[in-house]
Amino acid sequence: MQTAFDQLPLACVVGGHILCVHGGVGDGRWDLNDLRAVRRPLGQQELGSSKFRWVHNILWSDPIEDDRAQRDAERDALHVCILCCAECLYPWPNLTRFGWDVTKTFCARNGVDMVVRSHQSKKNGLGFDLMHDECLIRVFSARDYEGHCNDGAVLLVRSGEDEGLQGRPSLSVRAQVVGSYGKAVQRSQAKSKGPETGGAHLWQG
Repeated sequence: MQTAFDQLPLACVVGGHILCVHGGVGDGRWDLNDLRAVRRPLGQQELGSSKFRWVHNILWSDPIEDDRAQRDAERDALHVCILCCAECLYPWPNLTRFGWDVTKTFCARNGVDMVVRSHQSKKNGLGFDLMHDECLIRVFSARDYEGHCNDGAVLLVRSGEDEGLQGRPSLSVRAQVVGSYGKAVQRSQAKSKGPETGGAHLWQG
């Protein structure tokens, strides 16, 4: 099974508009051609080397929150994680947290409109967040992850009828949310209603 993981793609581009990764863009100083040039298999030894630190960040880096209260909360959570993960295979100090300026510069330089990433579940979260001046979406599909009482979400991407920038078809992105059982229990509605489902239109371009 691990051999199969070593061969998996690190990212994909949807409709010429949206870059999908697991973690993030790190310092953003790489481009899509760098990514296309990465040879497989890519195993633990390669990912742990300084040469592939930027690839490591694609898999595991996290964004800096737009909201200051969220930034403070995540800073405290990160401190705890560093203490707990001191012996992790890929040490946290190798990761670069990226802000809105890095995201926007990366998108402009690589000709994409948005980065979609996962990796983080937020306690009591909605399963998705639109961030960094609408250039970044965080989506997490596993509801109630590790008791976080978070909703789960997936993104539906559709091609539009209008022509977008650079002659590419326009795309719309809509989040479909599956409500948390944990939240339902907290609201004392689990037995009567169960988890709710819903959707939200996030972006069109």
